[in-house]
Amino acid sequence: MSEEGPGSDDHDHAMFPSDDLFHVLSDPSRRTVLFHLRQHGIATLEELLDVLEAVRSEESEEVDRTQVRTSLLHSHLPLLEETGLLTYDLSEGVVRSPNLHDDIGEWLDLAVRQQLRYESALETHDRPDEEIEVLLVDDEPGLPETIGAYIERENDDIVVTTAASTLEAVSTLEETSFDCVVSDYQMPAISGLDFLKAVREKDTPLPFIVFTAKGSERVASEAIASGVTDYVQKEPTSEQFDVLVERIRKAATGD
Repeated sequence: MSEEGPGSDDHDHAMFPSDDLFHVLSDPSRRTVLFHLRQHGIATLEELLDVLEAVRSEESEEVDRTQVRTSLLHSHLPLLEETGLLTYDLSEGVVRSPNLHDDIGEWLDLAVRQQLRYESALETHDRPDEEIEVLLVDDEPGLPETIGAYIERENDDIVVTTAASTLEAVSTLEETSFDCVVSDYQMPAISGLDFLKAVREKDTPLPFIVFTAKGSERVASEAIASGVTDYVQKEPTSEQFDVLVERIRKAATGD
């Protein structure tokens, strides 16, 4: 293992690439390890295993401690050491991380808060016996009303509110809560992806589906990079609305 601590010049946290940090914090187990170390600075491997096991047990009834240990030792700790966020010594059974502060600590706290908000949103959206409120945004005259009418006619548990522009949609979101947003991609004034970015800044976990005829790998990659929940291409048949409904249910309920 490395003898040089994570506070060295080779691991200057101020120069930590954002993409790498997003990758590290994307895994809940790594977030749990880092969050524990931020509070205590040092921990034994057994302590970290206990923490991870406790978190896993809240999510499922059966927890395989051997599997948790394997993931910690062969996946999470090596990656976190490689990125300079901690050091560990298997012979001592000790993990140290003195530099989880300032920018890194703020990013970690943000990631944990966003995870809690996302889990809370999933609990709220997991309501199979209640209506699913959908905001449908499209600037093509008459199209959102047509789509909304079809969806409501075929699905008793879905209520669709339409908006003819992103500006109208923003105003609607300020007044009403929804379980899912469905938006066209190319619209005047503010595009669907710019609208998505605005939604993410205000409500990170709100499911957002891009529904557009402009199908291309570039559009899909832009949508994914912007944090879209799903991406559905428009087709000239009513079956496309059934596909959209399926994606709405999946996004809104977390199933």
